[in-house]
Amino acid sequence: MRILVRESDLADMPFLREMLYEAVFWRDSAEKPSLEEGLDYPEVKKVLAGWGERDGDTAVVATLDSIPVGAAWYRYWTDSNPIRGYVDEDTPVVVIAVHRDYRRRGVGTSTIEWLIDHASKHSIRRLSLAASKDNYAMNLYRQQGFVEHVDKGDWLIMVREI
Repeated sequence: MRILVRESDLADMPFLREMLYEAVFWRDSAEKPSLEEGLDYPEVKKVLAGWGERDGDTAVVATLDSIPVGAAWYRYWTDSNPIRGYVDEDTPVVVIAVHRDYRRRGVGTSTIEWLIDHASKHSIRRLSLAASKDNYAMNLYRQQGFVEHVDKGDWLIMVREI
């Protein structure tokens, strides 16, 4: 199994939207909204709104045998327009998702490592992300150097110094 990781382009937007849905609605639940309903929630909808129009918008897509299986991205936010995981205007927020059929195969590791390397090459001092405490990806985040920054009850803001 060979995972290839590449920088995304605008043609990947439908896949990034699918991965955003996977990132937000990762739990199996009878009350899980449909893809379109979930992506229309105001706090979810804004995550990729105007993608590519802001300085620093950076995304990566992981493929396996040319099939997109995961994605990760980071984006800068502001005090007046934050998202979950926001720390400050100098720290882009990471979102990561892997298609449920390809989890625990190194896809998440490959995408996060790519983002960390890219951030390092672009003088980004740290990255942040939001993670539910029961998210099975917590071990991945810790292995990649993310540490607890703020405890929000059932979820954490985690940061990784570059």
